[in-house]
Amino acid sequence: MENRLAHIRKKAGYSQQKLGELLNSGRSTVTKLERGEIPMSDRWLDRLTQILNCSPSDILGEQVPVVGRIGAGGTVVFDDLGFDEMVPRPPETPGELIGLEVHGESMLPKFDPGDIIYISRDHDGVEPQDIGAICACRLTTGETYLKQLLKGSGHGLFTLRSYNAADMEDCELVWATPIRAITPKHARRYN
Repeated sequence: MENRLAHIRKKAGYSQQKLGELLNSGRSTVTKLERGEIPMSDRWLDRLTQILNCSPSDILGEQVPVVGRIGAGGTVVFDDLGFDEMVPRPPETPGELIGLEVHGESMLPKFDPGDIIYISRDHDGVEPQDIGAICACRLTTGETYLKQLLKGSGHGLFTLRSYNAADMEDCELVWATPIRAITPKHARRYN
């Protein structure tokens, strides 16, 4: 995921070469930071904000909180886990978003452990148009899973399907909401 570093660098009047020298690195490092090929770690962000006289949000853009984990093969409750990580907002995703870190392997190969999924939590219940979608699903028992949402055997019951594990059949849900975006674990940025 790209950041706003190139824009901030140019606004400050630095070439990639000059910024690389100020970072005790090189032009290729700056290029890779700008393209998102090198993670924007706390270390890089601290050095860049000092040199460019800007804030972390100037470089990273709008941020979304990662509020916890979501199970893809393991039982996970995401509320009140004390996570305080912030990740960049995915492009073209308006509205309120929260991020959840994928935990487990039942949704491989599409979702890896450590990926961040983004959802909007704007309703309870299950919307009919979400049947068939990959959703964050909160069970009445408190667990939250990343699964394909399917109709169950009766009213108010749902089947949660994994890519490589057995279906969870006839689950009662508090809510389900489709995945709005994904940041793969290898592309994650930290502020």
